[in-house]
Amino acid sequence: MNSAIDSLKFRQKPLSENAHITSSLMASLYFRELLHSDVEEFWGLALNSAKRAIKSAMLFRGTVDACLVHPRDVFRFACVNNASSIIISHNHPSNDCQPSQADRLLTQRLVKAGKLLQLPIVDHLILTDSDCYSFADNGLI
Repeated sequence: MNSAIDSLKFRQKPLSENAHITSSLMASLYFRELLHSDVEEFWGLALNSAKRAIKSAMLFRGTVDACLVHPRDVFRFACVNNASSIIISHNHPSNDCQPSQADRLLTQRLVKAGKLLQLPIVDHLILTDSDCYSFADNGLI
């Protein structure tokens, strides 16, 4: 467990749509306020060029252990909201925040597509009730 994330877990003032997202910690706090589900949900956060949140949305909802994600819909969300970059996140109801092979492959596909579109994926976070895994912090983005 990341102690910085743990120490700020019970933040009193919720982050706003205009929040300045400068780290995986800030992104995890932002998404933690949104992700409270017993099934997997895949969320996107559109950022402007100053890394301020433009809009967040649940893009896909799955089952207890899987969520089908289409890259075209992730980037449609970003384009419609005039994003300069995107942070994506999903939860693991199993409470194991380690990425599965499917999570790794999806992230690689989205990062590759983002480079082609010049709309980078800044991070992919996996959240559980008590932990967070950042693909960027672990050198996978």
